[in-house]
Amino acid sequence: MKIGIFDLETSGFYADSSILLCCSIKTYEKNDIKTVRADDFKTWSHNKSNEKEAIKAVWKLLEPYDILIAHNGEWFDKTYFNAKCMQYELPPILRFKKSIDPVHLSRKHLKLGRNSLAALIDYLKIPVKKTPIELDRWIRASHDGNKADMNFIITHCEYDVKTLEMVYDRLRKLVDKIDTKGSSY
Repeated sequence: MKIGIFDLETSGFYADSSILLCCSIKTYEKNDIKTVRADDFKTWSHNKSNEKEAIKAVWKLLEPYDILIAHNGEWFDKTYFNAKCMQYELPPILRFKKSIDPVHLSRKHLKLGRNSLAALIDYLKIPVKKTPIELDRWIRASHDGNKADMNFIITHCEYDVKTLEMVYDRLRKLVDKIDTKGSSY
């Protein structure tokens, strides 16, 4: 089974009022991060809301994986990306992919005050920290197309998949089995 760890970065939380900025995916236990950047597509410079080619590229990137790991992926990444697929008449690929969501593992099996990726990194004493991003960077990247801020967000996204793999390595002992829906949380 091919397992991928992925993260989406977007300009907001809801697919009908925001755009995709990037998606990074890392094959589990390999050093191969691939990133799709919205600003690499022709429409970015004059029509940022036309994400069709970027969404197709992410779809192709996610397609080969049997299981996908995303922190808070069930609530955000999976539903956001499925909505974008539906908008652009692509099969909602994440609807039927098996998934493991460390936030669900943490909520169900660990009694912690917070279950964010940053909180789990701290609690599990993972030797790296989550990179913070100020709101104005998101605005400049998504609204103004600021390249430096977009580069910062890309770096953040790629760093998140690396740190998520470390968190998952610690939490995977909590995964009972993988069935048709994903992990049995």
